[in-house]
Amino acid sequence: MNDSIRLNTELSGRRRILQILSIFAVSAFLAFALSGCGDSNNNNNNNDVNVDPPEAPTGFTVIRTPDTILSATLEWTAPLTGGEPSSFEIYRSTTAGTAFQDANQVISIPAVAGKAVYTFVDNTGLTPVETYWVVSAKNAGGETPTAEVMYKPIGPPGGGGGDEGFGNNFAAGIIFADNIGIGGDATIGAWTTDLTSIDRTLGTGTGLRPTVEDLAYLDSLTTTPTLLPYLDPATTYTLDNVTYYKQKTPSTWQGQWEDGAATPQNVTAKWGDNLVSQRLTTTSVIRIEMVLSKPVTTPMTSYWMESLYGTRDNEVYGTDGTTYDNPSAFVFASNARLKIQKLDASGGFDGAPLYNQTLWNGDGPGYLAGEVNVAGNFTYGFIWNLKTQTLPADITTGKAGTWRITFILDPDNSTAGKVVPAASNNTFIDTAANGVRVSNTEAYIDIVIQ
Repeated sequence: MNDSIRLNTELSGRRRILQILSIFAVSAFLAFALSGCGDSNNNNNNNDVNVDPPEAPTGFTVIRTPDTILSATLEWTAPLTGGEPSSFEIYRSTTAGTAFQDANQVISIPAVAGKAVYTFVDNTGLTPVETYWVVSAKNAGGETPTAEVMYKPIGPPGGGGGDEGFGNNFAAGIIFADNIGIGGDATIGAWTTDLTSIDRTLGTGTGLRPTVEDLAYLDSLTTTPTLLPYLDPATTYTLDNVTYYKQKTPSTWQGQWEDGAATPQNVTAKWGDNLVSQRLTTTSVIRIEMVLSKPVTTPMTSYWMESLYGTRDNEVYGTDGTTYDNPSAFVFASNARLKIQKLDASGGFDGAPLYNQTLWNGDGPGYLAGEVNVAGNFTYGFIWNLKTQTLPADITTGKAGTWRITFILDPDNSTAGKVVPAASNNTFIDTAANGVRVSNTEAYIDIVIQ
């Protein structure tokens, strides 16, 4: 072969090799540059440059799951612009500004073609603290998050909130004789149905709903109601073509209350009907109730309540939301005391009192408490489980026989940690509807255990 021809052929081969290497280098550079390797945001490192990323979901809300504690319901609408989402990613954190991080991802929910509104119930590992959620729309082209939405999950309320986490709404009128609520805290301000004027930290101090937890739930709604009652359409029950809203649900109402320390409260004392209308035995669980009430000069706003269904042991009550002018009111005296004593054959006392306690000795069965019952009324309540009761040795006549239950307004009934006035009494028993009135601070009833 001619030397010049050989040289030209070698040069031509080298040029082809160089061209191939150049094309490879450019391709590698473009792939590197377009990969977004400098973007550290959530899972966006391998986006497909040929796919448009979706816009953020719209209308993102976080509210309480109805009738459920420590649960949040998330709802959002799929974006109408940008690329089609292939999934929605949910993130959660208890620190503001940090939710949209890989470590905080809760779940990935596949997108469904044509579906507009999505709902997810987040009920795993929640605690009653301020929590922040983000939902993002994601496809091969990228991931776009919403702004954080904060909601404070509602935990089990104190004082017997019920299986669903809500307590009973008070529906009648009540006077706090000592300006002290049923939880032992000083009452604040005056009765109002305007939620914007209720202290979000302490409530009113009455111990009635709305509690602090209830207010947190109402604040979490997309449109916060500014007036009571709040009647949740998911809590309805229809009876005789009337729609009622059930107790122990998110629905919230509150009958009128007043501070009464400036005026002596003269009351009628009435023991619960079950003490005189039921057969009581040594294996009974006895519900002891005492109600103090009085007529009022100015009627108090109250809610009509209706028994909806159930039995005597498991009543369900509700309201249709209408009010009436109540000519009477319950009275709560914070210095109440309950005493239970066994009588002997001669009518004297057999041993020391089995119980002799104030409102503030403890919580739950076996302790005296101020309560709102299922009908929305106020009562002093005590559960006496005689079946499991162990009698002390000094009660020699056994469980069967006559027991005396005494309700006392103790003028010196202060207890550490409670705002109970010492050496004072502002409530006076004028009459007893049943049982025996001993004085203006004491009444009792004798019951027979068979």
